[in-house]
Amino acid sequence: MIVSLRGTVIDITPHHAVIECAGVGYQVLATPTTLGHLTRGAETFILITMIVREESQTLYGFLDAATRDMFATLQTVSGLGPKLALAAQSVYTTPELAHAITHGDTKTLQKIPGVGKRMAERMVVDLKDKVATYVAPETPAPAAVPH
Repeated sequence: MIVSLRGTVIDITPHHAVIECAGVGYQVLATPTTLGHLTRGAETFILITMIVREESQTLYGFLDAATRDMFATLQTVSGLGPKLALAAQSVYTTPELAHAITHGDTKTLQKIPGVGKRMAERMVVDLKDKVATYVAPETPAPAAVPH
């Protein structure tokens, strides 16, 4: 199982990058945000999730462990595969997704391409407790200073 790559970025497209490691080029699917952090010709380190299907072996790349973990968590929802999980992460950050899910905000989730009302509701029901740790802490309002 491939869990990370360190190598030279030899190509970047809107949907994937090719990272050469020890003479082998690996195609890594990623969000536009992740791809935007890569530079052609530069060395990079990227976390990987490898999905093995009967007809393919696909690598998905992430800049941090929380994003990679959210990718896996999203796929625990019935009918939500890696392409839809990647689409969700292309639209929202991990804390934004977690916030929408924990607050039952199905309207926000429906802005993800491929997520309709039923899928959004399923995401909330199935993931509400699983993603609470990814929600960014709320900033308390500043205390009023007495005069």
